[in-house]
Amino acid sequence: MLSLRKVTFEDWPLLLEWRNDEETRNNSHTTALVAEESHKNWLKHALEDSGKQLYIAEEDEIPVGTVRADFDEALNDYLLSWTTSPDARGKGTGKRMVKTLVDLLNTRIRAEIKSGNTASVKIAEFAGLTLKKEDNRVLYFSNY
Repeated sequence: MLSLRKVTFEDWPLLLEWRNDEETRNNSHTTALVAEESHKNWLKHALEDSGKQLYIAEEDEIPVGTVRADFDEALNDYLLSWTTSPDARGKGTGKRMVKTLVDLLNTRIRAEIKSGNTASVKIAEFAGLTLKKEDNRVLYFSNY
């Protein structure tokens, strides 16, 4: 069974490993490798930011991915982002973890997905998001 737990600072090595995975980078808005110190600084600030909710998805207590919700005051919604661990890809894990967070938040949600990222499109649709527009090779999904 899939569950979400809050990220702690001690999760930084795993999160960095997943972030720097080649497939993850290719499907991210920012494709460059992330340096350790830069990642640690980002995570420290993210954990202190009340507008960010970061979770590790686990199945049978094994980490299988991460999902994040960033509150946008101007739009009064959450922007979601996610990464499925390389070992968990292709098993429906991403769909379950994003849907779990969408259900938990129970509010206005959106996601921005690079054009061509078929797996994330399927994840967004499974979570109840619909394509609203495409602009500059970015697909914009929301549940409103």
